[in-house]
Amino acid sequence: MKKIYSLCILLVALTFSSKAQNIILNEDFEDTTTYVNIIITTPSGNDTTWIDADLDGLADQSGGSRPNEWFITRGFADVDSTNTVMASNSWTLDPTAVANYLILPPIHLNDASGMFYWKSAPRQTPRYLDGFQVLLSTTQNFDNNFTDTLKLYAEFLSGDSSSSFANYTFSNGFVFGSDGQWLEDNGDSARWIGILRPDSASLAGYAGQTIYLAFCHGTVDDNLLSIDDIKVTGSGTVLAFTPSDNNFSLSTFPNPASDKFTIQYSLPSTGTVNLSVFDVTGKKVKTILNNMCVKGDYSYDVNINDLPGGNYNVVLKTLQGESVSKITKM
Repeated sequence: MKKIYSLCILLVALTFSSKAQNIILNEDFEDTTTYVNIIITTPSGNDTTWIDADLDGLADQSGGSRPNEWFITRGFADVDSTNTVMASNSWTLDPTAVANYLILPPIHLNDASGMFYWKSAPRQTPRYLDGFQVLLSTTQNFDNNFTDTLKLYAEFLSGDSSSSFANYTFSNGFVFGSDGQWLEDNGDSARWIGILRPDSASLAGYAGQTIYLAFCHGTVDDNLLSIDDIKVTGSGTVLAFTPSDNNFSLSTFPNPASDKFTIQYSLPSTGTVNLSVFDVTGKKVKTILNNMCVKGDYSYDVNINDLPGGNYNVVLKTLQGESVSKITKM
């Protein structure tokens, strides 16, 4: 009887653990050829891919030629130097806050079991500490749709080069390192290096809804911020574009279209992608993309209000070849 009871306890525990750890989305950025389909662009409202949006347009002033948006790099602290992370720069010498959004694909939550996990670390703290927000939208993925704040991290506002956090002024939110944890000593106690620190937020209040999650780096002229190990667990589904069985595919819809149409394609390997629209004479009338893209599945909304009615060819050129899809503008 004792053995049966013990087995029942074990089965219950395993069942509970399995439900609690059901992974909806998991990204550690380690495989840089397949990690995520991050598209550097502005949101179109209903994107089904990751979006990396530089909404401020402020140039880097650090002298390090850092990108304006979120970018792949190595972790800042020695202990994190073997980790690939997403980083965002705020060193701009400008009184305007940067607005860099790293937006996840939409996720539908079936019930109240949802949890959101991530790790973050600033390049330095307390002086020039970068702050950011973890945001949620229940509608679309435009920046003004992210009305719910799941977590707020403070940024440096003013202070001297003291080693005491109490001698600095910060914005509202959690002050990274103020509890003496997740810090690497680099010999400058006014500029501790942040170690990737785990954090989480419950998504229980969004049961039955489709949500967008985003990291907004919105700080004024500080330094660098990093994000890693993003995970969503619970019962739900990532509503991402599902490609056809063909490894190299292109589709456009609706057809015919009036003001805009959607392009979806699958890229079997990382490489240069040229995506353009041509009229029936072969003249290029719109360049949608001419950039390096990682392996994965992509979706774009294309505004065609500026094109006259008629027939057009959408042409996708990659290292794998060329694919054409016809579209009619009403």
